[in-house]
Amino acid sequence: MPSDKATLVAPPERLTIAPALAGAFLYFAFATITILLTSDGRSHATVWLADAAVLAVLLSRPKSEWPLSLLFGWAANLAANALTRDWAPGILLYGGINMGQVLLAGWIMRRRSENIDILADTPTALSFLYWAGIIAPAAGAIIGSAVSVVNYGESFLPSFARWYAGNALGFVILTPFLKSWFDGSYVKAIKARLPRQRLEDGALLLFHGAVSAVTFSQSGLPLLFAPLCSLLILAIRSGRLATQAGVVLVGIFGALSAVYHVGPIALIHREPVFEAIFFQSYLAAMLATALPVAALVASRSEALADAARREELLAMILENSPDAILSFDARGRCQWVDGATDSLFGLSTDMCRDAPIDELSVLVSPMLANLSDAALATPSAAHLADFHPARLPTRTLEAAVKAVLSNDQVVGTVAMIRDVTRQRAREGEIARLAVTDPLTRVANRAGFDEALARRRMTGAPACIAIIDVDDFKSINDRWGHQVGDRVLKDVAAVALCVAGDGHFIARLGGDEFVLLLECDIAAGWQIIECVREEVSTLSAVPGAKVTISGGVAELGDDPVAAVGVADSRLYLAKKTGRNRTVAKAH
Repeated sequence: MPSDKATLVAPPERLTIAPALAGAFLYFAFATITILLTSDGRSHATVWLADAAVLAVLLSRPKSEWPLSLLFGWAANLAANALTRDWAPGILLYGGINMGQVLLAGWIMRRRSENIDILADTPTALSFLYWAGIIAPAAGAIIGSAVSVVNYGESFLPSFARWYAGNALGFVILTPFLKSWFDGSYVKAIKARLPRQRLEDGALLLFHGAVSAVTFSQSGLPLLFAPLCSLLILAIRSGRLATQAGVVLVGIFGALSAVYHVGPIALIHREPVFEAIFFQSYLAAMLATALPVAALVASRSEALADAARREELLAMILENSPDAILSFDARGRCQWVDGATDSLFGLSTDMCRDAPIDELSVLVSPMLANLSDAALATPSAAHLADFHPARLPTRTLEAAVKAVLSNDQVVGTVAMIRDVTRQRAREGEIARLAVTDPLTRVANRAGFDEALARRRMTGAPACIAIIDVDDFKSINDRWGHQVGDRVLKDVAAVALCVAGDGHFIARLGGDEFVLLLECDIAAGWQIIECVREEVSTLSAVPGAKVTISGGVAELGDDPVAAVGVADSRLYLAKKTGRNRTVAKAH
């Protein structure tokens, strides 16, 4: 039964045959040339570069394309052997053996990573040298030499040595270079280089090629060190990919010298197989020497480029930042400064630069020097404080200063300054609202508790008064809460007006208010009486008079006890008829 829901099916991968064809073409060319130049038509070639072409394709393409590449490689092997050797049925097997060792090396290397970079780092390079330079060609040499014994009657051990040395040499020399071409690394690297750098790279490659040609074209002097020197120069100036190309140049000239039995290696005066193994070891030593140098140079170049990018980004951020940052050396002199110094504290960056911190403290705020001293005294902590700049006193700035350490030694301080004017205003408003009664706009109970806690005993007389509205519940019940709220607002306004400055008023809750009066109890009683008389003139309740009652007590040494006494006297005023103020016990 068909589903009523759409099924998403991933489109099949498109098969690309161009890389496989390119690998097969290179395989045929390399195989034909090396058989003609380094084999008698029956023995294995001393240098075998062909397998490296197919291995490079496998390492640069998805595994779905591997069967086609291996098939084309086998066909190219068959064509090259048929063209250059006497026909024998075993020729059909050579291609299978070669593709088998290529598959072994490719599968092992790709098992480590889907997009492997053969010589990107030391572990990967060693793995490549082990599997492609030792294991895979050794496995192929065992089987291939056995076929040669049957095919042409060749001796097994010399045949094994020629196969192994030739294939290992080809893998090590050519695979990294071709893989970088197939995966586009060279194209990307060339595009990323500046024109001047491209000219330098080309000149260094030509120089290295000339050194290699001279080295391997003469047999008078053992100059094998010379290509290594030019290769190191190439590694330092042009990087890993150029180093790979340089090793290929050495391999090409070395292989040609082996064919014609000239060059420093011919001075060994040993059989060709030994010379081939020696040359392979020489190339491996070159790679092992030059590639770490190239990797180190590349990593340092990337680190420098990354640092330059970060510095440029930091400069751009600071240039457009509303904050300012100042760096002082250990003597307190401003080394560098950036950011919005003009808008923050009225000084340009040029005025701040090279100025002593004591001078800036006069022009900006003494807080800078204080925080710097604190940072130098305790380097592990950051020190923060708000201040008002001397030239722009309406602003509130926050400075954060921390010591700068180098090798556990204090070498200076860094100050980050930002504008917190609006933030502090918002924080102040939030704090004010937290201790303010939203209806009457006088303080609430929390505000009163804070005021009571802040008040220090100075010896001056003070008293506590508590007042509330008489029969407030009946006002709410008869006239509604809107009228009741209006009564509470009027009572608070009258209390504020009559008490005046220097006294504190808060709403404790409901219709109850408390006053902290900075006067003796007699004056306090008089103030509350005035409030009571003024409230009685209010017309908030139609056709009725609003009255209040109050209780007053001396503040004394125990504020909590004083509040209790004032409350008890308020209760006494209610009990004895309301609309009155009680300031002493009856």
